[in-house]
Amino acid sequence: MKFVLFRHAHKGSSPYDDPELSKQGQEQAASLVHLINRAEIPKPNQLLVSPRRRTSQTFYPVSREFNLQSKIQKALDQRNSNESHAEFRERVSQFLMQADQLESAGSVVYVCTHYDWIEEAMTLINCDKDLNSFEFSHWSPAQHLIFEVHEKLWKLIKKGKL
Repeated sequence: MKFVLFRHAHKGSSPYDDPELSKQGQEQAASLVHLINRAEIPKPNQLLVSPRRRTSQTFYPVSREFNLQSKIQKALDQRNSNESHAEFRERVSQFLMQADQLESAGSVVYVCTHYDWIEEAMTLINCDKDLNSFEFSHWSPAQHLIFEVHEKLWKLIKKGKL
């Protein structure tokens, strides 16, 4: 299985509690279709997003182009103000363990989430690269990593940005 982890595209400033993509973010989202069509990134057969609108909007052009439905996963949401770090870490860990179980030959899963979620995931993923190194310490909007997941080992294939 290929697992492509995205930070959502550049967000605007409104509405405050759940901002939409900015114009720049919309352009980043549209560029994803071009990367897929040029085979620079694998074509997905699953789109998983957090409940925040900017994650669905990041995948909207792909959803439309390839007739795929984005599935909202509460586990992909950013850390809630009433959630302890241990509870947040457990939520991210549970999602990653479930992702291991999604494994099937030829499956390509796209996941779009938030900076804090990705930071936590980088400490939990069993990868052939050190995801806690400086190279992976900052995630700008629309950045992504492509992993090949096999028997609970995540092999980093490519790092990119829309």
